Amino acid sequence: MQTNRPKKQYGQNFLTDEHVLREIISRSAIDKDSIVIEIGPGRGALTKHLVKAVKHVLAFEIDETLKPYLIPIQADNPNLEILFQDVMSINIKEEIEQRFNDQRVACIANIPYYITSPIIFMLLETNNVTNASLMIQKEVADRLIANPKTKAYGAFTVLVKFEAEVKKLISVKRGCFYPIPAVDSAVIELTKHNTYKEQCRNHELFRQLVKASFGQKRKTLLNNLSQTFDLNKQELLKKLQLIDDSYTEFTRAEEMSIDQFIQLTNGWEL
Repeated sequence: MQTNRPKKQYGQNFLTDEHVLREIISRSAIDKDSIVIEIGPGRGALTKHLVKAVKHVLAFEIDETLKPYLIPIQADNPNLEILFQDVMSINIKEEIEQRFNDQRVACIANIPYYITSPIIFMLLETNNVTNASLMIQKEVADRLIANPKTKAYGAFTVLVKFEAEVKKLISVKRGCFYPIPAVDSAVIELTKHNTYKEQCRNHELFRQLVKASFGQKRKTLLNNLSQTFDLNKQELLKKLQLIDDSYTEFTRAEEMSIDQFIQLTNGWEL
């Protein structure tokens, strides 16, 4: 088999630790009837385990020089379909919904770290995708599982948890990859739910308010919202206190729970 060097422009760090690979499969919410999409299969280390564990695997790989690794796996496993495409350049929501209609789909992947956020939001927006187990940078995992009043808690935390329950499955040391990256990793599980979405009257306004509230970390909620929405601070404070009288001029976004952001959204236009 030809060899190729991992490409920095694609963020390639291939997972090589067999124990971690088996743990990903065993801890993910999949079974023999599952349909799974894999983003960035690389040399197929995880793919080899997936095709044995589930009904169908659809893999997206940007790097065609990896065909000598992946095509033999496909030849031995008719339940594996590979699209040599940049997943960020296609309408993944449309692609998956057209292929699988109303069938439930999981995503299991060691995703390139430089596209972690776009991939996560893309999966959350795809109706068929019900859950995902993703290998991501440890720092990003810490942000996703963070609670209010902690340093890691931010807009990213709130926006993802609005759509899905987040759980850390495995901590993964940098030595489990080739080449060895500069950071440690973690596998997180996203399980989509509608609890918060059903409570929130305006999802787009919710997202706008969350992003604005965390606009500048060192500023108060009042300062961030007044700047984004071009509102007088005194009038804005009155508006906030009509929604909840616990708001003060010193309230900060990092102190607020998702329920409080929903309350803010529902009361904003009243």
